[in-house]
Amino acid sequence: MKTLQRADGGWGIASMDAESGWMTAWAVWALADRDMAAAQRGAEWLLATAGLRVTDATQVEGVKKVLRIDATITGWPWQPGDAAWIFPSALALLALHAAQIRQHPRVQEGIQYLLDRAIPEGGWNIGNPFMVTGHLPPTVESTALALLALRAFGVENEITQRAARWLAQENFTPTAHEWTWRALYGQKVGAPRERARGALQTLQRADGSLDGNVFTTALGVMALDL
Repeated sequence: MKTLQRADGGWGIASMDAESGWMTAWAVWALADRDMAAAQRGAEWLLATAGLRVTDATQVEGVKKVLRIDATITGWPWQPGDAAWIFPSALALLALHAAQIRQHPRVQEGIQYLLDRAIPEGGWNIGNPFMVTGHLPPTVESTALALLALRAFGVENEITQRAARWLAQENFTPTAHEWTWRALYGQKVGAPRERARGALQTLQRADGSLDGNVFTTALGVMALDL
């Protein structure tokens, strides 16, 4: 992993990627308790990176009226120069927390970004909570990761409580992908994971993978040591 770290401190999606991006957060999180020097370089890249921010007062008011969000608050994008999204923002917060960066203004703004983009009924979608057609439904992965990020920084309020209640419901697609996210959340908060373990063991393929997907399999190993 260290050999793939770019000169700017970040990581790309693959070795041939010419630009650092959201994968930097995964690398920082993984290296924080193994190589803090490399993790700190990645953390500096994260702190210098932000999603698009609206500053024009008229546009800010227009966005607030239509999408019901504060466009002056931003999180982290998938790639530099793009809009912020829930998943890379929550992941960046977890990485920065692991790197022991917890009071930086970008961290505090990232926390406010997650709170601002929460769906009123509970949870998070991939980005904005509202479109012109109404509130968007939450997703398991975005909700689990956002809750973990906020919990890491000691944030507990009505927003996180509603999200946790939604995540505890049983009306979700019983796929390996969603079970792994529920299991990872359960591991971090000390919730029972027996059902998740049984479901994932049933879904585990003969080659040991979940869905034949490296990402989902890695999450399963993190959450349940499969």
